[in-house]
Amino acid sequence: MIKFFRKIRQRLLTENKFSKYLLYAFGEIILVVIGILIALQINNWNQGRIVKEQNQIILQNLNKEFSENLIELNSIVNRLDDVIEGLDTLLTTMRTQEITITESEFDQLLNTTFWMPNWSPSSFVLAEIKNSGGLSKLNSNNLKILLFNWEREFDNLDNNKDMFQQYGAEYIEFIAKYGSVRNIDALTESTKSLQKSSVAKNSLELFKNPEFENRVDNFYFLAVRSKSHFISLRAIMKDIIEESNLEIN
Repeated sequence: MIKFFRKIRQRLLTENKFSKYLLYAFGEIILVVIGILIALQINNWNQGRIVKEQNQIILQNLNKEFSENLIELNSIVNRLDDVIEGLDTLLTTMRTQEITITESEFDQLLNTTFWMPNWSPSSFVLAEIKNSGGLSKLNSNNLKILLFNWEREFDNLDNNKDMFQQYGAEYIEFIAKYGSVRNIDALTESTKSLQKSSVAKNSLELFKNPEFENRVDNFYFLAVRSKSHFISLRAIMKDIIEESNLEIN
């Protein structure tokens, strides 16, 4: 093709048709420019296609990570509900002093409350997106805002975690000092081979102990606060999953 154009230029110059040569040269420049623009457009299209494919992979991985984390979170919230309900029963009984349960039922009630959440959601995909600059490639501003809100709310939960564990530990330590942790462990599935203690028990007199009431109240207060953070996180996670699904589809 280049050889063909060269021959045309040489023939026009040989025939001393300078004006036609200029017109031809201008046309050749136009063709070159058009060719470059077409090449750039194809390159931009390819780059756009690659970015779109990468964005789809990011969205799919993000959706999967948050969907799996949500399943675990739902289980955490359900178990925390049992803890809060058990603590509420203890506090109500201490307030009314209407003690209608047996010591065995008291052991079972305490067993329900002997639990603290240890939720460590996967954040590999989100961390990878942030570190690689993939967050800026997301088309949805709503999704970007939701991811920011999720991290902020998770930080709030994390800040609450230490105090929750402290009050929970103090609650358990009180039972260990004035009651029987073994009797509670004997009702736990993983340690059900244990037999109840023959030297200690969880006496119903604990319902009249002000220090026990304070321990229960502290633990209850932090359990309720933690649940509020979990509920907020759950709502944000559901929105992230829904928004990412919209972007994928």
